[in-house]
Amino acid sequence: MSDQEQKKSQSWVIYPIGSRPKMGLSFLLGFQQYLTMFGATVLIPFIVGGALKFPQEQLALLIATMFFVSGITTLIQQSPIGNRLPIIQGGTFSFLGPMFAIAGMVGSQKLGWQVGIQQVSAAVMFASSFEA
Repeated sequence: MSDQEQKKSQSWVIYPIGSRPKMGLSFLLGFQQYLTMFGATVLIPFIVGGALKFPQEQLALLIATMFFVSGITTLIQQSPIGNRLPIIQGGTFSFLGPMFAIAGMVGSQKLGWQVGIQQVSAAVMFASSFEA
């Protein structure tokens, strides 16, 4: 066995850096990624909308907004500004804890879901300036 064949048989990396899987496999892996991210992308608006007691129309708008923003941030990630990793940008569950605290305070004062979403939006904008 030659040295190159021996290295090839010992390697566990199927697709090294710079290689591309076949088109059919790429499609299946992309579809698998879509199914994985779909649940999390829809679940976050359901949790937020349920905590703030959104009407059904507003909940649908929140889900649509989540998908739209995920698409825009994914495109920015693939641009020269981003790091061009083959991922889909989505929401994060890390902000749900503080959001529940804000929703609880607004709910205890019976101010309505409009005030609740304003408070959550202001908190996210303020916190993102420190995170960025």
